[in-house]
Amino acid sequence: MASDKAELRGLAPIELVKALDALAQADGLDRTEYVNLILDLHVKREVHKTTVRMRMLRGNPYLADPHAGGLE
Repeated sequence: MASDKAELRGLAPIELVKALDALAQADGLDRTEYVNLILDLHVKREVHKTTVRMRMLRGNPYLADPHAGGLE
């Protein structure tokens, strides 16, 4: 069975990591759980904004044609 998870790694400023750890601990979570919650919320907000923009621009000539192959 394939895993539904992937590893996400990268360096971050130490002060940011310390703050994330403190905030996570205050909520009874570990850093990974906390960062996953933050990233999930961020992605949901960005997708929502994109969805609203697409709906509002439907029929507007400034909305790029997805079949045109890019902007010219």
